[in-house]
Amino acid sequence: MKTAKIIILKILLLICLLIGMNALYRLFFYEKDIQKHSDIIYLVNDVVEDESEVIYIGESSNITMRGDDIDKRPISSFIAEYFPNRRFGNITKPASHADIYYTLLNNIPADSKVKTVIVTLNLRSFNAEWIYSKLETPLQKSIVLIKDYPPLWNRFLLSFKGYDIKTDIERSAQIHYEWRFTTLKFPYSVRYATVTEWDRAMAIEGIKKEDGSYDEVLTPLACHFIKTYAFQIDTLKNPRIKDFDKIVALAKKRNWNLVFNLMAENVEMADSLVGKDLIFLMKQNRDLLIERYQRMGVIVVDNFCSVRDEEFIDRDWTTEHYAEKGRKIVAHNVAQALKTLYPNDYQEVQPPTEKRNAFFHNCDDDNTWTQWHTITREQAFSGKKSSKTGNGDDFGLTFEYGIKNLPDSLKTVDVEMQIFQQDLAHDAQIVLEITGKGSVTFPIKNQAHEVNKWQKVSCQFNLEADFYDWHIVKVFLYNPYNTVIYCDDIRVVFNHLMF
Repeated sequence: MKTAKIIILKILLLICLLIGMNALYRLFFYEKDIQKHSDIIYLVNDVVEDESEVIYIGESSNITMRGDDIDKRPISSFIAEYFPNRRFGNITKPASHADIYYTLLNNIPADSKVKTVIVTLNLRSFNAEWIYSKLETPLQKSIVLIKDYPPLWNRFLLSFKGYDIKTDIERSAQIHYEWRFTTLKFPYSVRYATVTEWDRAMAIEGIKKEDGSYDEVLTPLACHFIKTYAFQIDTLKNPRIKDFDKIVALAKKRNWNLVFNLMAENVEMADSLVGKDLIFLMKQNRDLLIERYQRMGVIVVDNFCSVRDEEFIDRDWTTEHYAEKGRKIVAHNVAQALKTLYPNDYQEVQPPTEKRNAFFHNCDDDNTWTQWHTITREQAFSGKKSSKTGNGDDFGLTFEYGIKNLPDSLKTVDVEMQIFQQDLAHDAQIVLEITGKGSVTFPIKNQAHEVNKWQKVSCQFNLEADFYDWHIVKVFLYNPYNTVIYCDDIRVVFNHLMF
């Protein structure tokens, strides 16, 4: 009896010790570890702090644009434009999928203002290449610390690699196993039973040019379409099904309206390169997802065939990256679905009537420019974020615009930005680049002479007579040095007259 009491006492002391250690870790070390390993949580914090009512969560399809787009905003911003009286927020993490979405959504406090969640439903995320992607290890590592367990336990899992961690060779082996041994089932006779057989047949026979010769560009693309879309979702085994089911359960628990945005795929190109057998599989999976989640009470927006081939940005790969018109089509269809939830808030969007000549980015808004990965919370002139350059990130947040979309007869461009530099051991420059032609530069040290404080740098570039003969204009901070430089509140203004 005495021995039992001693054991119970030791267990209680151990529990108290662990509780105390967990509290100390949360108080003194947790935030630093979050910043280093799981800064993805700040995406959630932003929408909560902004008291967003409607959340759009997705991967790179939300924020990818084409250089000549007039309006470079993401899909989420186009949707929000239809509901100006509702507070919208977006959580965008490139390469993420439903498992990542669930963890992020689960971190939204139960007492937040969130009422509606729009979740990207990407068909490709159900295939073997994405499920066993080499990006999965860093993705899983990024969410370990924000799992629904005590912080100290999560830190233990992180330290001892208690998450899905495999080598690239191991993940490649998993992909090829699926391709070789998973049998494709058709309601009619086909020449191939697996992805591997189909891929080899396409590679050997190839896509033919008009003269009958082997097309060395389109054939690899056709093979990639096969490896991307030749699969059939097994609702009992596919991990993405389990992930989306968890999101449905979470939405019911939180009393959220839930919308799944089934993204558009390039059905036109798939049909022209591979044909009806692949289209059969793609639509079969589409129908399965729509039927399953509508039955669970989810609003499913079917964008699957809504975007034409010419609106897909990537021409040598399969992605859900759309040019401006494509993003607006997807957004419009989602807005029509949201209209059933917010009928009194819906407003038609009026197209702009004039060409823009002035542009501004404070590194916080959804006014998406390129090189978005350089955005950081480490420093900010206004708001919470800036663009960080140096140490391998040579190009800061970049203004990129189609020249034909600018007003006529422009003569100069004024550039202004706030700069924060840690030392003067660099020759960083503001660059005006005309794609295909060349660039002109302005060294920021001409005006920024101090360190560790924000300073305004401004310059003016002349536009040559052949400016309108070119396609894309870019403006950015170029810093190919080891020293870190932040830029914020970037303003680009095109003028008709020289000053």
